[in-house]
Amino acid sequence: MLTVEPSAIARCLLWHLFSLDTACLRQADVHEPFEKPGVHLFWVLSGQGTLEIGAESYDLMPGNCVWFADMAQRRVYRPRAGQPLVKQGFRFGGPAVESWHKQLGGAKKARFFLEEPEFIRSEFQEMWQISRRKPKQWDWQIHLIITKILGQLLNSRKLLSPNEPEIPAPVVRVLNILASNPFYDWKVKDMAVSSGVSYSKLRDLFSKALGQSLHEFIQHRRLDQARMLVADEKLSIKQIADQLHFSTEFYFSHFFKKLTGMSPTAFRILQSKKK
Repeated sequence: MLTVEPSAIARCLLWHLFSLDTACLRQADVHEPFEKPGVHLFWVLSGQGTLEIGAESYDLMPGNCVWFADMAQRRVYRPRAGQPLVKQGFRFGGPAVESWHKQLGGAKKARFFLEEPEFIRSEFQEMWQISRRKPKQWDWQIHLIITKILGQLLNSRKLLSPNEPEIPAPVVRVLNILASNPFYDWKVKDMAVSSGVSYSKLRDLFSKALGQSLHEFIQHRRLDQARMLVADEKLSIKQIADQLHFSTEFYFSHFFKKLTGMSPTAFRILQSKKK
C-alpha cells in the first residue's frame, strides 16, 4: 500500500488521495467506518468474493465493473473460500463527498459497469507514479485525474449531458491507449491500427469529436508530460528526453522550444523563480 499525505490546501479544496494499493486477500478484510468522508474506488484483478457494505452485498469478480464504496460505512471484503481475491484501487476524499454518494445512490448502487475499464487502471498507475515522485503541483495533478475518473463514472450512467453525442468507440480506444503510456512516442498511423478503423477515418472521427487533429492532441499531451518532468529539478534534460522516447536531447529540446517558445532549461529556471 502507498499511503499519501496531501497538502493542507488539497485537503480543503481538492480531490486528494488517502492511499493506493493492490491487495491479495485470503480471509475477510473488515473496515470499520472511516473517521472522514471518503471513497474506496476499486476493481478485481483475479479471484472472486463479495463486498458487504451497509445492508448491501455485491459479488466481486474480474471484468468491467468497479465499485464506489462509501468509507463512512462498515465494509467487508470477503474472498470466496479457498480462493485468493486480488483487488486494486485507491481511497480518496474531497469537497462534497457525501453529495457524490447521495447522487450516485450510495451503498445501493455502488457498482459501476464501464465499457473501457482500462482507462481507470491506467490512471491508477499514473497516480501511483505522481504520488511517489511528488513533482511540482502534484496535488493538482491528482485532483485532475480523479476528476476525469469521476466523469467516466457519471458518463457510464449517462448522467452528464445526455443530449450530446457520445465519443465514437475508436476515439475512446485511442484515448485509452494514449493514457496507458503517456510518455511513449505514439504515432498516428499506429493508433489507426489499434482503433479498428482506417487512418483517414480515425483522423476524421477524432477531429469531429475533440475539435483538434489527433497529431495535435498527441503533441500537446507529450508537451504536458514534458513540462511536468522538466519542472522536476531532480531529473536531467537527457533523462527526460530518454523517458519521453526522444532519440537525442537535441531533438527533445527542439520539440520543447517549438511548442513553448523557450528551451527546457529556460522553462525550468522560470518555474524555479515562481516557487
